[in-house]
Amino acid sequence: MAGWVTFAAVAVAAGIGAVALASGGSLAGPEQPMSDEDVLASLEEAGEDASEDAASPSSSDSPTATPSSSATPTAEDGGRVLGGPGGTFLAVCEGDLVRIEWWTPAQGWNAANVDQGPAASLEIEFEGADDEVEYTVACVGGVPETGSDDDGDDG
Repeated sequence: MAGWVTFAAVAVAAGIGAVALASGGSLAGPEQPMSDEDVLASLEEAGEDASEDAASPSSSDSPTATPSSSATPTAEDGGRVLGGPGGTFLAVCEGDLVRIEWWTPAQGWNAANVDQGPAASLEIEFEGADDEVEYTVACVGGVPETGSDDDGDDG
């Protein structure tokens, strides 16, 4: 009987170890979540690393272009995060043309129609259970601007 108890204990320990390794590679306790400042610093550091790698793959000590101080493109970069209740998206101006880089529906919504462009004017539509919002995006003076058409609950 002692053999079965030992076998069961080893099996449980092996299972716990396997789950721990699969979920994080360690038997250590959970880590504290990162603060907003830590997340932004990590994103900025990752952007700097990527620009260094692209500019000079053989040496990270050489001068390289530095990304803007924000994690997302700004109006000076020709990009702008836009959106509303249905979701958000990044629109980027390339001269007079606009392009949608990425989009993220809000919880409970989905992206029903996304025209990524580039084009003079684009549309992106988010649908919820009882509502849909369609945005039209165009570049005005090199900055993405949008208008929305919220269909409301009228079905």
